Amino acid sequence: MTLRRLHRLNAGLLGLFLALHLTNHAALLAGQAAHSGMMAALRPLYRNPLVEPLLIALFAAQIVLGLTLAWRRGRPGSGWAVAQLASGLSLAFFLLQHLPAVLLARPATDTDIAFAAATVESLPKALYFAPYYLLAVTALATHLAAALRFAHWPAPPGVWARILPWLGAAFGLVILAGLWGAFG
Repeated sequence: MTLRRLHRLNAGLLGLFLALHLTNHAALLAGQAAHSGMMAALRPLYRNPLVEPLLIALFAAQIVLGLTLAWRRGRPGSGWAVAQLASGLSLAFFLLQHLPAVLLARPATDTDIAFAAATVESLPKALYFAPYYLLAVTALATHLAAALRFAHWPAPPGVWARILPWLGAAFGLVILAGLWGAFG
């Protein structure tokens, strides 16, 4: 199996967790209580003593695979290749900070909505963490868009490849608004 295929397979597995994680963030639209309720329902799945170490290993592998693919690729030639590289590097940067921050905070701190909101509710932290969260969600959507684009190469990019980065940015703004308490 090639590194690229392994990276895609691993992304598919992580996509299951990320779908749940982002759905939990989408629950912020119904208020912080809805978000907390959904988190309480989901945590037994992904904080399971068998599942959580597997998720951490999958994320670590994804970072190593992605960085290896980026290194081997060299300088990107097209706009989509630049988007893929930039979004992948942004995701690696985010994950290398986010995972240790959450894991090291536990068990002394509940890494719930209040934990995340505390990073964006006051200056100067918000100047770093608001763009950090927005960029992470946008980068995830952009990386997925680039994968969709290259899956159909050399045909013109499909509608999903063109709109996913914008949807990711919009969703990132929704998450930030939820962290700021805009939805109750």
